[in-house]
Amino acid sequence: MIIIVGAGSHGLSLAYHLVKKGYDKKDLTLIEWKRIGYGSSSRNASRYRYHFYSKENVEYAINAINYLKKQSKELEYNSLLLRTGYLWIINEEKEYSSFKKLDSFWSSYNIGGKFIECKDRYSYIKFEGQCYLAPQDGAFHHDYILYSYYYSIKDKVSMIYDKVVSLIKDDNKIKGVKLSSGKELYGDKVIVTAGAWSSEILSSIGIKIPIFPEKKEIYITEPLRYFIEPLIINSKLQIYFSQTLKGEIIGGIEDKREYKFEEFTISISNTIKFLKGITQLIKGIEGIGVLRGWSGYYEMTPDSSQIMGYSDDWPEGLFIDAGYSGHGMMFAPYSGKIMADLIADNYKNKFIDIFSPSRFKLNKLINETLVI
Repeated sequence: MIIIVGAGSHGLSLAYHLVKKGYDKKDLTLIEWKRIGYGSSSRNASRYRYHFYSKENVEYAINAINYLKKQSKELEYNSLLLRTGYLWIINEEKEYSSFKKLDSFWSSYNIGGKFIECKDRYSYIKFEGQCYLAPQDGAFHHDYILYSYYYSIKDKVSMIYDKVVSLIKDDNKIKGVKLSSGKELYGDKVIVTAGAWSSEILSSIGIKIPIFPEKKEIYITEPLRYFIEPLIINSKLQIYFSQTLKGEIIGGIEDKREYKFEEFTISISNTIKFLKGITQLIKGIEGIGVLRGWSGYYEMTPDSSQIMGYSDDWPEGLFIDAGYSGHGMMFAPYSGKIMADLIADNYKNKFIDIFSPSRFKLNKLINETLVI
């Protein structure tokens, strides 16, 4: 029996790819605490990008986005995959020098962007100076990916809605999970795909995995005509935003918080900060109002990179796919595939070793500084 803990995008993608390999209800169980996508999978801005700081994440992104594009054609619902670009506003010489180095690095992978005069290309931006445009990046709709996976597998796997309070092991082998209802479910392979809660689950058997919840907020304004195509990032104003096809401005602020679990609420002060930021940067939107907002978690790691696979000192049959530090949704289709290959076929993609939990003990961190 294979047990997947967490029915977010990574757990559903894994289940979907295992079903494609022939697994069904008799040998595959998916456990979800609240509802499908309760965590970060339904609480994100739905963007994809090739442009990361570390070569490991750039290489992973290239593979993952190629697979995301392939999946978008195969899945039941249209994921609205759009190539809209990312635009970084460069406020000072230090930032320009950093992007010059990054551009050279990205160009070596054929994903280089270009420096532009913001006002010449985007007349609606209130900024005199250079920007860096990465035109290959884009957007999608997370719900259509999430529920494509769910509706494809819901009748083909055993679904349990309950909270996993503890893993069960015997000697050096995983044996299953214990649920809050008191029920014990047995299986010889357990995969933890519980996002920000993954470290809590693993700690139940004494495994310390460095995944920490950092609350983030997203806001959506009333709709305007559609004119903001790229995702705009301004580190000085500490904001990022783009526009939906409907015309709503969607984005958030850089709000560093203590790592802890909090209520899923949004703050008035942060909402005002977001509104001030976008009106300071975009022409003709004075007086625009926020319609709604939501919060969720970045599942942060010490190097802001994901944790995949297993560690050699873990109980046999225990795996993880979590800790994506704000870029998990776009990676979910690909991660589900390579985790399914590992679990079903014992095929270890190179990224399983690169992003292994063992890297923290071995001091082989993948320092990813370009977190948005």
